[in-house]
Amino acid sequence: MSVAPGGIVQRLRAARLRPTVARIGALQIVEAAAPESLCAEEVFRQMLLRGTHASIGTVYRTLQQLEAVGLLRKEWGAGRKAFYGLGLAEGEDAPLRLVCGHSGRSVLLSDPELRARLVSAASAQGMDLAGQALTLQAEVRPRAVVPLRRRP
Repeated sequence: MSVAPGGIVQRLRAARLRPTVARIGALQIVEAAAPESLCAEEVFRQMLLRGTHASIGTVYRTLQQLEAVGLLRKEWGAGRKAFYGLGLAEGEDAPLRLVCGHSGRSVLLSDPELRARLVSAASAQGMDLAGQALTLQAEVRPRAVVPLRRRP
């Protein structure tokens, strides 16, 4: 994901948001994790580790505000959990992510052809996914563990 030009404070001011400690801290953490996305709980945990004190409610509201003005983007993971990543630069494709519905593990995919085919298939079904983040969820069953035979 691209980082918009200018520092965090300038980006907040350009979005007409006051640069509070919570907003600056949340943007720094999400920016450091790019291109991965983080859930609100992980942003909260990282903020505490950095010494930035804010309640979990403040972190949730901050992430929603930053997403509303386009500085962050929201993706949905397994179990309808929201993940936040950096907003998209002009002309940049939204991410394509594969999520395991069993474990919640997610993998970022960089495959423009697959993305184009998925958008085309969705369009044929009447869905407009152009510019949207796409998440493919698969129910992957754990591999069966074969016990080792003990020698008599």
